[in-house]
Amino acid sequence: MTDYVPLAFGFEAIYPPMGLSSTQLRDYYNRVAEPCRFTEFRQLGGGQGARLAEGNNRHLTLSPDRVVYHQDDFTQALFSTYCEDARVILRHLREVFQTPVLLHCKVMVRLLMPHAGPENAFEFFQKNLLQSAAPRFDSFGRALSGVGLRFVFPPTQQNHSTFHLRLEPYFRDLKMFYIENQAQFFDPLVNYEDMQNYLDATYNFLKEKGGPFILGLANGGE
Repeated sequence: MTDYVPLAFGFEAIYPPMGLSSTQLRDYYNRVAEPCRFTEFRQLGGGQGARLAEGNNRHLTLSPDRVVYHQDDFTQALFSTYCEDARVILRHLREVFQTPVLLHCKVMVRLLMPHAGPENAFEFFQKNLLQSAAPRFDSFGRALSGVGLRFVFPPTQQNHSTFHLRLEPYFRDLKMFYIENQAQFFDPLVNYEDMQNYLDATYNFLKEKGGPFILGLANGGE
């Protein structure tokens, strides 16, 4: 069974534009600070909302037309914890600001996957993906230090979402693969609990499709 290391998670939810009073913003912070472990509150000027944070690696921005929550704990955060925070954030968003619907949602998941082979991840890509192209690299006149794959999966009648998948060596540790999915979901959400489905779909696509795809390269795509 492949082990995946959490690297970063994020979501953005867009709703109909609204006014954000200072009283509402403070009330919102008081409700989410303890369960979501936020320790910093900064109201933005010009009626542009507020920013909640815990240090430099975890922050939430509340704007008149969207909420953005990003977590980058350098492999210390669990996806399940992130999802719990997202549920709290969205539940109190509806309670405090009476937002009727989420019009459009984006989700970002970044994971690391250890590479157990004898070569490093960069050499793995060269060997299993670029072997036929390697003789032509000299035409660039520069050394090659990075390589990767990017796939874009558009919406279909069955899946009203777009997935942007990146598969690369992780250059801070070349015994790791870097896999990322940036997803967009186009169905409005009236029931905010359904956001969990979007988070799971983004995460599971990496684990069930992205990771196995990389490992399959060494086996001729099997």
